[in-house]
Amino acid sequence: MIEVAMLVLGIALVVYGAERFVQGIAGSALVLGVSTFALGVIFGGFDMENLAAGVAAALNGLSGISLGTVIGSSIFLLGAAVGITALLVPLEVRIPARYVLLTLLSPLPMFFLMQDGLLSRSDGLILVAISLPVLGYILRDSRRSTFLEQDEEFREVVHEAGGKPVWYFPALLVVSLGIILLGAELLVRGARGVIQSFGIGETLLGMVFIAAAVSFEEVARMVIPAWRGRPEISLGNILGTVLFFVLFNLGVIAAAAPLSVERSVLLLHFPAMMLLLTVNCGFMLRGGISRAGGMLLLLLYSAYLGVNYYL
Repeated sequence: MIEVAMLVLGIALVVYGAERFVQGIAGSALVLGVSTFALGVIFGGFDMENLAAGVAAALNGLSGISLGTVIGSSIFLLGAAVGITALLVPLEVRIPARYVLLTLLSPLPMFFLMQDGLLSRSDGLILVAISLPVLGYILRDSRRSTFLEQDEEFREVVHEAGGKPVWYFPALLVVSLGIILLGAELLVRGARGVIQSFGIGETLLGMVFIAAAVSFEEVARMVIPAWRGRPEISLGNILGTVLFFVLFNLGVIAAAAPLSVERSVLLLHFPAMMLLLTVNCGFMLRGGISRAGGMLLLLLYSAYLGVNYYL
């Protein structure tokens, strides 16, 4: 139970510290005069807690957990988060086909680089290199796309920046980074203890449990804009998040430390992610996700959990 408590506390600290870290970056950039629109688009898909947990696990040799913060989190978002949101509020919106297709194709570089069972540092640099022009294209073209507007959380950061002293946000960066490092250390130690004490496979722990824990807040970030009549922001965040995860985040994690890729990643977890991504993209091209579509996504996610339990 000590290991479980360390794992839970570590995840909580990483999530809390990452939220403050993003606020510190955004606030510092705003003080320096960086475009709020550009920051809004970037932070719509950037997920610091997943990246921090993934890098920490990679540096400690826990490749399965690192991959879980990318593939497992994408599965949770595309299955559980979108499914729950669509059940509560049908997502009727038509997103430009070019963004949908770009998101659907974005995991392919990762898939080809994983075939040898290893994501090396050079593979990570390749993924980062691919991500930069893709994200640059989205940023340049996004001024014509309402679904890439800032979410409410970012607007709050912009509002806070106006009433804070100049030193506040740089100080917040330093403090939040310390919280992230402490949380990451507890997360890694707790994960190792859980693996040894309960016999849970490292990849399973990362793909299912840690992935859901670090991404659970995304459910609220999807539901709130949809509830307020802005479903395009909800689905736009999902597209941006998947793009960041499979290209930029994974590239940075692999560049920090090489990742070994188990066969289960290639045979189960990656196909599950692609299936859910394909279903989501199909719904988006047809004009949105109904309650029936949300139920289908939740059933697919439940089936994925069931297969993991059976295996």
